[in-house]
Amino acid sequence: MSERINSIFSKIHKNYDAMNRIMSFGIDVRWRKIAAKKMIEDIGQNSKILDIATGTGDLALAIYDTAEKSNKKIELYAMDINKEMIEIAKKKFGNRKISVIHGDALKMPYSDNFFDAISVGFGARNFDDLKIFSDELMRVLKDGGFFVIMDMALPKKKYQRMLFKFYFQIIRFWGHFIDRESYEWLISSIEHFDFEKFKVILEKSGFENVRYDPLSFGITYVISGKKGKRVLDKTKEL
Repeated sequence: MSERINSIFSKIHKNYDAMNRIMSFGIDVRWRKIAAKKMIEDIGQNSKILDIATGTGDLALAIYDTAEKSNKKIELYAMDINKEMIEIAKKKFGNRKISVIHGDALKMPYSDNFFDAISVGFGARNFDDLKIFSDELMRVLKDGGFFVIMDMALPKKKYQRMLFKFYFQIIRFWGHFIDRESYEWLISSIEHFDFEKFKVILEKSGFENVRYDPLSFGITYVISGKKGKRVLDKTKEL
């Protein structure tokens, strides 16, 4: 993540949760529950899960609480590059057993084949290089591991785009009262994020079954995929 974007998060960290509620009209809480349910449904007991760009920790919390309700034991890690956001997340986590890490999504401080599953909630569009991120995702996931990434992008249909223009005006209005530059950047990041291109990048990194599904009529998308299990080439043993 660039220094500029890191600086933006440092400025808005106190208002970040309120911004999410305003930008999504409160639906983001439901979106995170959907992503968390998808994560927990597809993992086994004692799985290692990493929430990248955890921010103030809302998705990590949803994953942890969903796992508890499902009686699944997990080892949960929450990572973010912004120290101010991490401090808020730590307070939210309280006594929950969640390992909080200060780290960069483009250079993760983990060994190869470490995690069973990885999530990213509204953070992928902030990464400077999605190819590097995709390769890192491939590196730290175990064979058979999977990812669930949730983010916002412009919808494809014309009428939906028209609604988004109106939506952006509402965001700009609220932005004047909090931090105009930060809100303008948030709008720009949504406008320039392309799930179709991201899907191609992930597939080129070697991920299988990559798909993206709309939530709330295309306001948000969930993209998911799997790291295939390596098949040993017997001819190399001969």
